[in-house]
Amino acid sequence: MATEDESEQETDEGGLPEGLSAPEERLAGRVTLVLMPLEKLRDDDTFRLRPEDDVSGLATDIARLGQLFPVDVRPVGDDGYQLVCGFRRVAALRFLKRDAVQARVHMGLSDEDALLMSLADAIHATPVEPEVLEAKREQLESQGRLTAAVRDMLEKALATEDTLAPEGVEEEIDADELASEVSQRLGAINQDLSLLADVFAALDDSRKAELLMQLRYSSELVAYLEGL
Repeated sequence: MATEDESEQETDEGGLPEGLSAPEERLAGRVTLVLMPLEKLRDDDTFRLRPEDDVSGLATDIARLGQLFPVDVRPVGDDGYQLVCGFRRVAALRFLKRDAVQARVHMGLSDEDALLMSLADAIHATPVEPEVLEAKREQLESQGRLTAAVRDMLEKALATEDTLAPEGVEEEIDADELASEVSQRLGAINQDLSLLADVFAALDDSRKAELLMQLRYSSELVAYLEGL
């Protein structure tokens, strides 16, 4: 076991273990995860690198799973924000008539860093190869974990232009059946939430923020539904 003197020798003057350095100052401690009204985003495409195109598939995933990944913004003006990364996610949320977006607010982000961030987001967003998706589908099916929802998502991702349904054709959905399925999924989620409540204080701040954002949206939706 290392002695107190040995432990002290293994850290540098800033308290970090030997060989590790602090994050770059320009970004350190300047990012906040928030749930903000969509109306606070300025109509500004400075950092948009490509058109949003059709976002209906992404909107379907967000409607089913929630917004899994926050967008990146920076403050502009008195009470507005400029979108840096996440234009398709914002377009999908607006398609769904949502009024809020999960966002990472970057305080003091320079024009150059914002441009680098938008470029990195686009360059490194490599799509998953069809072979990888097909292998995952086979694996899930062999394990008995290929649910209808997962199968549907994989099949849409693997679909070619020749196999896509004509535009405008919509699948008829039974509202009662959908409500029953959602109720069952919510029941399972509520059980998981009860377990998380016991360890909530031990979660790191980012996990707490993500969880609370989803719960706030759910509570707002409940209030909306009760008012119908």
